[in-house]
Amino acid sequence: MSIIILVRKIALIAFCIFGFIFVLLGLFFFLLSLNLPHVETLRDWKPPLATVVYDAKDRPFGDVAIQRRYYVELKHIPPHVRQAFISAEDKNFYKHPGVDPVAVLRAILTNIRHGEIKQGASTITQQLARNLFLTPDKSFKRKIKEALLAIKIEKHYSKDQILEMYLNYIYLGQGAYGVEAASRIYFGKSVKELTVDEAALLAGLPKAPTRYNPFRNPDRVKDRRNYVLMRMHDDGYIGDEELKRLVERPINVKVENRYYGMDYFLDFLKEYLAEKYGEVFLAGGYKVYTTVDKDLQEHAKQVLKRGIMKVAKANGIPFLPEDPYQIEKLYEEQKVEQKPGKVYIGKVLEVKGESLIVSLKDAQFEVSFKGVPLEKGDFVLVRFYRDRKDKDLRVEVLPDLQGALVSLDVETGAIRAMVGGYSYLRSPFNRAVYAKRQPGSAIKPIIYLAALMRGYTQVTLIDATPRSFYDPSTGKNWTPDNYEGTEYGQITLRTALAKSVNTATVNLLADIGFDLPIELGRLLGMELKPYYSMALGSIEVTPLQLTSAFQAFANLGIRCEPYFIRRIVGPDGLVVEENSSKCEQVLPPQETRVLVDMLRAVVLEGTGASASSLGRVVAGKTGTTNDYMDAWFIGFSPHLVAGVWVGFDVKRSMGKGMAGSRVALPIWIDYMSLASYMYPAADFPIPEDVVIFNCPKPMLFVAGTETICQDEEQTEPQKNELEGVVEPKYMEDKRIKELP
Repeated sequence: MSIIILVRKIALIAFCIFGFIFVLLGLFFFLLSLNLPHVETLRDWKPPLATVVYDAKDRPFGDVAIQRRYYVELKHIPPHVRQAFISAEDKNFYKHPGVDPVAVLRAILTNIRHGEIKQGASTITQQLARNLFLTPDKSFKRKIKEALLAIKIEKHYSKDQILEMYLNYIYLGQGAYGVEAASRIYFGKSVKELTVDEAALLAGLPKAPTRYNPFRNPDRVKDRRNYVLMRMHDDGYIGDEELKRLVERPINVKVENRYYGMDYFLDFLKEYLAEKYGEVFLAGGYKVYTTVDKDLQEHAKQVLKRGIMKVAKANGIPFLPEDPYQIEKLYEEQKVEQKPGKVYIGKVLEVKGESLIVSLKDAQFEVSFKGVPLEKGDFVLVRFYRDRKDKDLRVEVLPDLQGALVSLDVETGAIRAMVGGYSYLRSPFNRAVYAKRQPGSAIKPIIYLAALMRGYTQVTLIDATPRSFYDPSTGKNWTPDNYEGTEYGQITLRTALAKSVNTATVNLLADIGFDLPIELGRLLGMELKPYYSMALGSIEVTPLQLTSAFQAFANLGIRCEPYFIRRIVGPDGLVVEENSSKCEQVLPPQETRVLVDMLRAVVLEGTGASASSLGRVVAGKTGTTNDYMDAWFIGFSPHLVAGVWVGFDVKRSMGKGMAGSRVALPIWIDYMSLASYMYPAADFPIPEDVVIFNCPKPMLFVAGTETICQDEEQTEPQKNELEGVVEPKYMEDKRIKELP
């Protein structure tokens, strides 16, 4: 009897204990439920959507987004895509109330058997609850909240509604949120077009998007995809023969989309939108119709990269591959030998002002660097060298050879292409817009235009012998010289510009004065300084600024403000912003047309002669700065203007002979070899009061300034002078035109 009483007491105590625990758990769950978010808000749920960008021909060009997502209703998502995710993530999705007890028990047993967490049991609804309302921490409290929220969500929404939200919200790697964005990035098509094996690949990503990244780990992702296919087979979605056929298929993804959305123009656009409308705009699903031409943008990327690599290889300039994964592999595999002249890949561990802490495998070095800002984790090239003073072995960072290309429509100023570096992956810094560099001789057309407006002509003779000038910027006398020390006597304006004769240009500036060139620079969007070195490009401009100035030359004095957005349309279909060309006649068309004829001479008989191979009417000007630090070519056809700059981000010589004609011009020719043929063949129009005069070859003159050509009995012209010209007699009575 006593035993029975004892058992009853134990049972009562156990009942009380378990009852107390049950009450505590109930109270705990109740208190947790009080702090749960209101799932009813999902009825008006609007996830962040990508703002889609279109090119000048209304073709999808890319997107700018906080989260790259394109919402698709469930009815437009094929059944096999839904089935793949259900098999991979939650086979009992349509049966459980938000939490799957069977899956929980299975996970517990699996984890006990392996002695570690090998399997989870989160349902699709739980994953949605966690992603929408909770943090990703793995605490017991969070798991309980997740389960309670999942049950609440299931009470308020149908299974199809939950699945639709999940398939549009889940992160699938490469910046893609939702199945539509992932389909576009990995396969270059809509989710509606996915095959079963492609659907299985996507369904295998939520577990670990980075680990199973198909661009980076194709073998690993194939195993994961086949696992999902087998699950689909076990769940009855595909048959034996289909499974056998699908598991043998290779992983075919759009490798070119590996860095989808990484584009200088898209970055430039994103900065503008975020600054003007706020970052929330980027998540609003807007449509932005731009002026950029998708084909020209891609072409510009390729020619700039190709040209810079060619220059680097030809001159022994080391450079890193584009692919960061490849760089990291090379970094890990390299064997470092600390000897002068040795070049290796370094990894930035820390940025300290203008110094970097760089790792070379087991060794670390502090290196000064004043180039484009670097961040922790970036890779750089470093070289060992022996210091001349103390003979110590030191390390320096070798900057990448870089460049920029920007192209505008002549008649409107619309930006057609913008590339800010040879590789966005190596450096997202947009040099086309933000890099301020000296233009060298590419600034000279402003001086010659001012001379034409003072009454000079193409065949006016100017003295090209060197003179000394006081330079207030340095407080010293300065004597310009010519490329490779070439000497000239008297030459014509046409020859001086075509051959880019420095001494002639500075002497010309001394003759006409500073006021008019400075005013012309202002009208063209540049601030020139009253120094004689200004004639050789001692100011700083961006590639976009300089190219925009040449747009005004090509458009016969009509300068158009560069623009890149045609219109922005909101999700409601209303137009948020609309732009068109803003143009103004800032230069006299007659003198500007004569200048264009002189810039044609640069191509026909001067420093840009190789551009004549295009077989189209083009004009332009080379530019090279001291010690070959910057190389330029800015040129144009009647329809399109393009500017190319090449150099290092730091003030560093590219090497002897790396002039604009050798470095930048070939890239420009490569670009225009396609770009110029996208427009009909044409010549520059000739405005009223401009005449063609044979002197002895056809040249343009402002009406009334035609000169008398010298006859055969007169003396030989000076070196590099065009035959058949004499100094005009009207020079004492100069024709001065007023600026608009």
